[in-house]
Amino acid sequence: MNSREKGKRGERQWRDELRANGYAARRGQQFAGSPESPDVVCDSLPWIHFEVKAVERLRIHKAMDQARRQAGPAPNAAGAAKSKVPIVAHKRNFGRWLVTMEAETFFKFLRGDLPPQACESPPKAPLPPVGRGASRDNARRSGQDAPQRIPTEQILTEDACLGQRQQREKGNGKEKV
Repeated sequence: MNSREKGKRGERQWRDELRANGYAARRGQQFAGSPESPDVVCDSLPWIHFEVKAVERLRIHKAMDQARRQAGPAPNAAGAAKSKVPIVAHKRNFGRWLVTMEAETFFKFLRGDLPPQACESPPKAPLPPVGRGASRDNARRSGQDAPQRIPTEQILTEDACLGQRQQREKGNGKEKV
């Protein structure tokens, strides 16, 4: 298998990992977009630039430099552009996923400064994994039967969370009247 195919496989695996945890994700459009296109796009996490590496010997500083360079502007709540948060998701063959970020980003998470537009009610339980092999692998690790594949449309996104919040607010407004 050549390195390009291995890279694509790693991107699909990271996409499936995001989906298994309730985030709708897809591979980036490197072939149709600019070189700054992220490896994986997650519409409910538009402020993150994912750089994905599936290699045995990762040069993490080089990967972070690439993620920083490619983390182009992302719209914020005021409509102004700012840089996305560079994140490197990486794993070795048959290993577990690791996520690397700058210390400043880590401390922003701890303080609650990230994510910039957090959803008030995250999904209660992770959705089952999606994609070829993902459900089998996760089921094998946990000793359970493989969950059924679910359509991408059913995966919770930020828009769905916002819709739920608006419905709650409407409900609260009706109760007060």
